[in-house]
Amino acid sequence: MNKNTPQVTEHVFKQSEQKLFLTIVGVSIIFIGKFLGALFTNSLALFSDSWHLLTDIASLILSFWGLKIGLKAADDRYTFGYYRFSILTALINNISLILISIYIFYKAIVRYFNPIDVQPEGMIIFSILGLLVNTIVVLNLRDNSNNINVKSVFLHFLGDALSDIGVLIGGIVIYFTHLSGVDTLLSAILACLILKNALKMTIECTKILLEAAPEEISIDEVKKSIKNLGGIMEVTDVHIWSLSKEILSMTAHVSMQECTIENCERKLHEIQHLLKDKFNIEHSTIQFEKCTCGSCFHSKPDHNYCCNMCIDKCKKEKNAITIQSTKI
Repeated sequence: MNKNTPQVTEHVFKQSEQKLFLTIVGVSIIFIGKFLGALFTNSLALFSDSWHLLTDIASLILSFWGLKIGLKAADDRYTFGYYRFSILTALINNISLILISIYIFYKAIVRYFNPIDVQPEGMIIFSILGLLVNTIVVLNLRDNSNNINVKSVFLHFLGDALSDIGVLIGGIVIYFTHLSGVDTLLSAILACLILKNALKMTIECTKILLEAAPEEISIDEVKKSIKNLGGIMEVTDVHIWSLSKEILSMTAHVSMQECTIENCERKLHEIQHLLKDKFNIEHSTIQFEKCTCGSCFHSKPDHNYCCNMCIDKCKKEKNAITIQSTKI
């Protein structure tokens, strides 16, 4: 259970921002070293890894900007705040990684048909250097990986650390066996690692932008927990979505047995505490009513149709259609 308050969330964002800045400096240094090493050794694995680092620097700067924008307060234009900017930057970063992995595959195929000599000594030296830097970056970002921007960067550099291990092993193998094809094989494996993480994070970012309910939250469980507070007949028209990985929002209709102003105010306080303490939903809008979904436009007798935004009504109508079809 996560009990982040808005103040704690802001502190986490600022802490992540500071760590990203330090990471940008460190990665810029190692990029220069790896790129020069790739030119010196003719290693495709080292060359692809150095260009991967260049895109990481760009993604770090983009993530850094996204975190700074995300801390801005809501205004008349962006009434939910600016949290989605960090999701957008994370999505751009991961799409760029997908394109890079495809490019590395292409270069590996070209190198397979046009092999050149590789100098394993340089591969070993620069992979050790890269492994040290990437390990420091991973350890630095580990405690802040709940933020999707930082998590994206964290996974990048975890993959980079694994890549350095692969280049190191490849350099040792080539040094003793003179099989330069190992370098080409390693570059293809690195592309697979990059593609896997990038696709996973891209899907996660897309789900947030499409306002999908968080996977860790069950709407049925939310309804059950609210009804267990007592005095509540039904919970309908529930919508749960993420503004960012840390900020969750929810709206719902709650039909009460005794829908007085005093009773609804007391029950609202209980529901808000429940949502925050059990489900980490910080921003909720609860509409109280005497009958189920009584104030929805589509619930009126002259507008009684399936609303695509009301999962309860659509479920009932779909089930009714299924039952009728079965009888026929």
